[in-house]
Amino acid sequence: MTARPTVLLCDDSRALRMLTAQQIDACGYTLAGEAENGIRAVEQYLALKPAVVLLDLVMPKVDGKAALKRILELDPAAKVVVLSSLGAQNDIEQCLAMGAKSYLQKPIDRDTLARVLAEVTAEATA
Repeated sequence: MTARPTVLLCDDSRALRMLTAQQIDACGYTLAGEAENGIRAVEQYLALKPAVVLLDLVMPKVDGKAALKRILELDPAAKVVVLSSLGAQNDIEQCLAMGAKSYLQKPIDRDTLARVLAEVTAEATA
């Protein structure tokens, strides 16, 4: 049996992290860890080296864009999926241009989450 790919979940909303953690498990992935701000996101990425990072754009201390930039500086092969409740197309486009692999609009739909995680992890093994 192969190990389930790991996911680091970064969002300042504890409720969203709890709900999304359940969805990650239901999609066949393992929650490697959580981060409530951009600083912790980078620290957790380095400590855990997850297959995928789900990264909220709006977080305290350091926002998602800055965390994305730092994670990709440290590991250009990192697979980061941006979470956004803003719906700000400009922010999403900037993150994709910076190197994010995809984005998810909040609230997160489980079928969409499963599809995006599968696409991003398949890309990692292709």
